[in-house]
Amino acid sequence: MSIAVLYFLPTTSTDTSPLADLVNRLTSRYNPSILPRWSLRQRLFRSTPGPSPNDESVIAAPARYLQILSLADHSNDSHIGITPVVAAPAINGTTTADPVPTVISIPAGPSTDEFSQLLVSRLGPLWQQRQVLAVIDGLAFEIGDFRVRAGELRQGIGGAQLVRGVVVEVSYTGQGGGEQDRSQTEEMITIFWDELGVKGAKGFRGGKKAEEEDGFENVRLWCRVLMLKG
Repeated sequence: MSIAVLYFLPTTSTDTSPLADLVNRLTSRYNPSILPRWSLRQRLFRSTPGPSPNDESVIAAPARYLQILSLADHSNDSHIGITPVVAAPAINGTTTADPVPTVISIPAGPSTDEFSQLLVSRLGPLWQQRQVLAVIDGLAFEIGDFRVRAGELRQGIGGAQLVRGVVVEVSYTGQGGGEQDRSQTEEMITIFWDELGVKGAKGFRGGKKAEEEDGFENVRLWCRVLMLKG
């Protein structure tokens, strides 16, 4: 499986699109092969808050998040990501940051639609929909052993959509990209990205815990990044 690093480029008030600038840098520096367009769609749900504790010294546990993620390169499956139960922070405010979501796959199509309807119609008291994010007709390029996918991340449904920024997935598909040298591969991707000279991007790397090496590493990375945008 390829190893990827994700980048997020926020929109600015300038006339230059972050996506247009990225494509210009890629095409002027390299001669990339054009790959089929790609897309993603995410629905994010947040757990509803429980009753307030009577004891003011007791701090409520952090909210949990559930998301339904569809990726074009996983066309047969959708993925459900849910953050684990996290204990309430201590009195000094210390708690675990960025909990690792558990990910499972379900068949794409009717099964995903039925699960979405179940959350809204039957489990509404437990889960509230927070946002819908999507990339439509994203661009994809191949440069040697590197694959770059980029697209505008839009929030909303139908005509009322807000462009949140540009998401970029840079993956390494060459030999030696196994889990045993994930850090080295991610560093290669970082060097490739830095050479493009793109300013203002925030990078996100995957986890390196053994329990995360279950085939969903890149999906889990997408879940963590998109959840932050919520």
